[in-house]
Amino acid sequence: MFKFEIQKQSKKSRARIGEITTPHGKIETPAFIPVATLGVIKGGLSSQETEQSKVQCQITNTFHFLDLDRAEQVEKMGGLHKFFNFNKPIFTDSGGFQVFSLGKGSELGLGKIGSIFPNGVNQKQKGKNLLKISRKGARFKSPRDGREILLTPELSLAVQKQLGADFIYLLDVCGTPLDDKKTAKKDLEITNQWYKRFLSASKGLKNQKIFGIIQGGVYKDLREESTKFVNDLPVFGIAIGGALGKSKKDMYKTISWVNKDIDWQRPHHLLGIGDLEVLEEIIKLGIDLFDCALPTRIARHGTAMTSKGYLNLNAGKLKNAFEPIDKKCQCPVCKKYTIAQINFLFKSKEMLAGKLLTIHNLFFLETKLEEIRKKIESGKF
Repeated sequence: MFKFEIQKQSKKSRARIGEITTPHGKIETPAFIPVATLGVIKGGLSSQETEQSKVQCQITNTFHFLDLDRAEQVEKMGGLHKFFNFNKPIFTDSGGFQVFSLGKGSELGLGKIGSIFPNGVNQKQKGKNLLKISRKGARFKSPRDGREILLTPELSLAVQKQLGADFIYLLDVCGTPLDDKKTAKKDLEITNQWYKRFLSASKGLKNQKIFGIIQGGVYKDLREESTKFVNDLPVFGIAIGGALGKSKKDMYKTISWVNKDIDWQRPHHLLGIGDLEVLEEIIKLGIDLFDCALPTRIARHGTAMTSKGYLNLNAGKLKNAFEPIDKKCQCPVCKKYTIAQINFLFKSKEMLAGKLLTIHNLFFLETKLEEIRKKIESGKF
């Protein structure tokens, strides 16, 4: 029922074409996993519109269903696939990123992008560290109603089982590029203990497969230690998470450290990355899956992905641009709408504007990946 097959290995790099088989269909890799925080992709897309964007799968956030106390309701409906009428493969994260964002992320003023590249954009105002991590779990107050929650490996597993995604993730401690080695080592030790507890509780798991996550921060020996540890776990896939450095160059270096020992027979998922500028390079380094909220987030704020890079459709100079967002794009938006029309919709604060750009960005990214897979197949990549 679940299977990962490598169909073509590049002779020029570590890039490869693969296929992941699940009870809800197949995923052709390399593949992008769009973020559907609460089960639907932000931007107001219906399940039909999501399919129009050529999306192969999606990832949903476990923490928010726990916080909203809705996992049981989803389970009664038959899981996320039936609850949101999405019949393609679904991933659920463990809640580990919220452990970061409510803790060190809040304390240091690091957002999702800044958490990876702190010298980059979107660094937020510093706040309070809202949780305490111990070997038992991550204890924090709900950002919604203030009640205390103890997120343990066992609870993460229980909620993910209720949600019923095809792929679930071990609960980890996500560090920052600013952590010293002592802190990173302690976080890795706790993470490894959490993994063992999660897997112990998961015995007898049906119709769901698990991904382990390589941690270790910006330290080569810790990354190598974590890689060997995760290799030995009975998991379907392997993800690379946590602090990836202060620059894209650092990120590539971290992946290279992991590549030294990682099991190449399993799918590799780079967590939280979806920038056009790094896409080809991470695939050449052997990444099969990657997820990020960036393509849909920038769409809601007026930025489109194009063959020439990013295009801000809010710009006043585009009000008379009666041409598609990208002349090469065959998405339903580029076929029916012009830049001028979408520019007008954004200026008028119409919700349709963000929806149209979301469909375009997802379709554009999927098309680019199709092209990359063809290049790998032909030996050009």
